[in-house]
Amino acid sequence: MVAIDPTLPPSERIRLYRRRAGLTQEQCAQLKGCTVSAWRKWESGERQVAAFSDWIEIARILRVRDLYKLTGLPVGELPDEPAEHEAVPSIRVAMTAYAPAISGPPDVARLEREIDAAWNLWQQRRPFALLGAMLPGVITELRATIPLVDGAERASVLRSASMLYFLVRAFTKRVGAQDVSLLAADRAMSAAVKADDLDCRAAAAWNLGMILCEQGHTEVVAALARDAAAELEPTLSEASPERMSVFGALHLLRAVQFARLGDEHGVVTELDIADRVATLLGERNDFRTVFGPTNVGIHRVWLAMELSRPGEAIRQTQRYDISSVSVVERRFAHYLCLARAYGVRTEDVAAIHMLLKAEQESAEEMRYNIEVRAMVRELLRRETSVIRTELRPLADRIGVFH
Repeated sequence: MVAIDPTLPPSERIRLYRRRAGLTQEQCAQLKGCTVSAWRKWESGERQVAAFSDWIEIARILRVRDLYKLTGLPVGELPDEPAEHEAVPSIRVAMTAYAPAISGPPDVARLEREIDAAWNLWQQRRPFALLGAMLPGVITELRATIPLVDGAERASVLRSASMLYFLVRAFTKRVGAQDVSLLAADRAMSAAVKADDLDCRAAAAWNLGMILCEQGHTEVVAALARDAAAELEPTLSEASPERMSVFGALHLLRAVQFARLGDEHGVVTELDIADRVATLLGERNDFRTVFGPTNVGIHRVWLAMELSRPGEAIRQTQRYDISSVSVVERRFAHYLCLARAYGVRTEDVAAIHMLLKAEQESAEEMRYNIEVRAMVRELLRRETSVIRTELRPLADRIGVFH
């Protein structure tokens, strides 16, 4: 067997060993449980394998026993599995406790204010430790309150419950607790159905799609968003802005799925619908979806990257001023996407600049985000004296070995 060039990057090693195994990209993606788009990006170098467990799975699929041969990286340079965030065990207990209880009578108005305040914290400041400490108590109180109220008050509490579970899904997804995130998304849908609220149910479908999308269930999410949007569509002629906003967000979610399936026509169709709705509504944040013209623009950048067009992603960003977006997560994700785009083009100075802008938005998320860690490792692998003075301190701050 021909020896592998020791300078061969990990992406090309994946392609080489896949071909040696006689497997197609489609077969590998099916065996891995990911989208074909994700596998292709690992092979092209557009995305780095971000977790050690993923490398183990890829080695098993490609029948490579020596991980070093597959990665070309010493064990100390391989991605690690981040430790569970300190808040997750308490959140998991609060979500699954058999009989949550409160000491006094239910205070629905205060509980709803607390949920709204928690959301404002998350979207405007993103303090992981503070929010992680708040959530278990709010979850426990809400779960204990629901059986104690009825009538209109119960429907209101169920809508608030759905919004709280949206937040739990978003938080636990960011810290890698996928089990809790999926449970929270399911609870949000259940609460919305019990509240008999069409808008809330459609928003809960969007929320569930966000975690299923993360887990690679592309076609399932596309169908879920299609069905939820179809239920709203007959009512749109007299719909409230809130309903229109959710309708637009569902079409953005579908656009992302079509991009991952490589269906450019589907992407254009869904984006056009979302764009028309956003133009009509202006900037909104109904059900915390941050839907509006700027978010559609941000999605255009993301979608260009999903379609393997980093140059177009960079050009698209010049059309939008995201400094006006009030939600930290959207700005953070946008800068991270641009860092990926520049990184793929090996424009490393610009890539680091974007990573530093993302860090300014949320230094905590930089430490928890495995995609950031993977990008920093790849930049370290090809570092030069030009980028070293900024790259190495950044790696130290997020805990990446160099």
